[in-house]
Amino acid sequence: MKKIVVTIFVMFCCVFAYAQQTETELIRSAFKLEKKALVAQFLALSNEDAAKFWPIYDKYELERSEAGTRRIKLIDTYATKYESMDDASTDALVKESASIQKKEVALREKYYATVKKSVSTNVAARFYQIEDAINVGVRMELFSQIPMLNPK
Repeated sequence: MKKIVVTIFVMFCCVFAYAQQTETELIRSAFKLEKKALVAQFLALSNEDAAKFWPIYDKYELERSEAGTRRIKLIDTYATKYESMDDASTDALVKESASIQKKEVALREKYYATVKKSVSTNVAARFYQIEDAINVGVRMELFSQIPMLNPK
């Protein structure tokens, strides 16, 4: 199932520059559904915990989607400028990438605390683990698809 999530996300990234808004939203929606199913399978929550957890998760996903949009824009910019990157644009892209990563980690930490308080430490830790694993998997797949800068 992890491969499906990563594949859908990579498809989304690849077609972003070419897709119309409606198509983009369909792909993003499919990724979110697959991701939510993966999270649900990993967490295996009781009905009581699920009733507390999923509203929190939905808020998390809403906030997380901003970082996803920023990452897609960053990839699109990189793809457009890849062969003509100067020092200033390279520096800007690296800073934006770092900013996105910091935002994602801060968001996971924020929602870890929220889930811990509302549900339990165990559920919060598993939430953090699966979100981190999905993030790493998606980034690894992206890195395997995106060319590295050539030495000057």
